[in-house]
Amino acid sequence: MISILSGRVLELGTESVTVSVAGVGFEVAVAPRHLMHLSEGLETTLHTRMIVREDDISLFGFTTRLEREQFDLLCSVSGIGPKLAMTVISGLDPETFSAAISNQDEQVFRNISGIGPKTAKLILISLTGKTQLVVSPTAHRVLLALKQLGTDESIARSALSKLDTKLSESEMLKAALKIISERG
Repeated sequence: MISILSGRVLELGTESVTVSVAGVGFEVAVAPRHLMHLSEGLETTLHTRMIVREDDISLFGFTTRLEREQFDLLCSVSGIGPKLAMTVISGLDPETFSAAISNQDEQVFRNISGIGPKTAKLILISLTGKTQLVVSPTAHRVLLALKQLGTDESIARSALSKLDTKLSESEMLKAALKIISERG
């Protein structure tokens, strides 16, 4: 399994990038918004997911581990393949994705090309509770801080799942501590 590629950008396509790693060029499908930040000759690191099919081996690339984990969650939903999952990842940043699941906001997914009302509902039903396992980098740092303070991980994750993902790290920590102290 190829999970990370670090190398020099050889070519840019409309939906992919070719990265040279130790003299081997890997073609990696990436979101168009990520292509804008790449240029030929640039050194880059991509978190990747390799999908092996009977007639194809594909690499999908992401700028963060969180995006790759969200891609994996989407691929676990019945009827969503890697291409549609990549379309969703391309259209939503990680925080919006997690917030839409937490808030049961079907419209966020319906705004993505290729996602209708039934698929949007299926995403929400299938992923409710699972996105708590995948947290933003800010929430991850707060989670680590709460664990260092002696908070049980499941209690810390539960508290974090109730918070707005747009809060700063210190605001998130204060709000989480308040939720945990009110628990009991």
